Amino acid sequence: MEYNQLEHSSISLYTHEAGQCIGEVCTIHHRTAHNMRKFPQFYRFDRGIMERTCSHGVGHPDPDDIRIVEGKDEGTHGCDGCCLEFEMREKGSEEFSDGN
Repeated sequence: MEYNQLEHSSISLYTHEAGQCIGEVCTIHHRTAHNMRKFPQFYRFDRGIMERTCSHGVGHPDPDDIRIVEGKDEGTHGCDGCCLEFEMREKGSEEFSDGN
């Protein structure tokens, strides 16, 4: 086990060692360039998943979390649209409207 600080957060957790996830996507050691990387990480002990907390205080499941990737957690959350909004902006969706 090793101690790691969560991204954009003051929270640190004991996690698996970096060598255990080489070649795999990992919310701690090998993050992808997903649309919520600027949001602080928060670990949900009740569900066993990593979340990203948007500026509105809503927790969105971290797309790199193995339980989300493997479908072991459905990713249900009280969404305020931030995760969808960032995804649509990255893709350049014509359907996206920011209210202007």
